[in-house]
Amino acid sequence: MQEFLIPAKPDLQAARETWLKTLAHERRLSPETVEAYERDTRQFLHFLTGHRGGPPGISDIADLRPADLRGFLAKRRNDGAGARTLGRGLAGIRSLLRFLEKRGLVNAAGAIALRAPRQPKSLPKPLAASDARKVVSMEGQLAEEPW
Repeated sequence: MQEFLIPAKPDLQAARETWLKTLAHERRLSPETVEAYERDTRQFLHFLTGHRGGPPGISDIADLRPADLRGFLAKRRNDGAGARTLGRGLAGIRSLLRFLEKRGLVNAAGAIALRAPRQPKSLPKPLAASDARKVVSMEGQLAEEPW
């Protein structure tokens, strides 16, 4: 993971680093997921720095309201993030909040309860006529092959 300047007080930085290590080693999430959660929470901490007027600490995280998270999601949406990106970002923030809550550092039930943006639903794409013919013609071959 790359080193970035994280705008947070030392207590929150240390807790966040422990959380990221827990994701990678205990929960065995993929490196890409851990990297995405790291990036999402870093962006959230940057937002909180501007929103609260200074680097956030654990006490600031304990005071989070759903409106703070909605403000972050609105900013990300204005920056061009899609619904899936926003949903993943919110999942990462919730995971960090639950981690802090399990350790008795915050009570963030209200912020955790915030719903993720709706995901667009898409239908499967139909097969081209030539591909459909291939599938139908393969049916006989598959029945002849032994298991």
